[in-house]
Amino acid sequence: MRRRIAFTVMAAVCIGLVAACTPTLELDPAETTVEYSFRDNSVPPRYHRSYIIQASETEASITVDSYGDVLRQETAAMPAETWAKVIGMAGTLPQRTQDIAAPKPGCAGGSASRIIIRDGGKERYSKSAENCGGRTDAPLTDTAAAIEGLFDMDDLLKTDG
Repeated sequence: MRRRIAFTVMAAVCIGLVAACTPTLELDPAETTVEYSFRDNSVPPRYHRSYIIQASETEASITVDSYGDVLRQETAAMPAETWAKVIGMAGTLPQRTQDIAAPKPGCAGGSASRIIIRDGGKERYSKSAENCGGRTDAPLTDTAAAIEGLFDMDDLLKTDG
């Protein structure tokens, strides 16, 4: 019984140390940019909507496409409180994405996300995730959600069918 308790305590300490050892990104809000891209499922072009959002301290822009054909582009001012939230979420990406495995070939039809964090023009973090076969890209989409909130995503992503 004592061995089991000791093992449980040691396992909890080790897990805590691993989580504590995962670095956070120290980002300069004035020098940081966030690029988030979403690739839609493989569907006919009239229904396919992928997009790239590029954001900085002052503004965000979105480009919506269907298999490379640009459909819409918009730019929005970046509210200070939104940017603070994005920077906070971006800083914790290394911890929140630890369990995202590299995409495996052969999982056709799923969507995918990618995020790139740059600080002072240098890439500080990049992660891609497939949302296919039970995999999730939630840490990436959660980070991008505040930026997406600057746009009318329903309008931007509407299809003709």
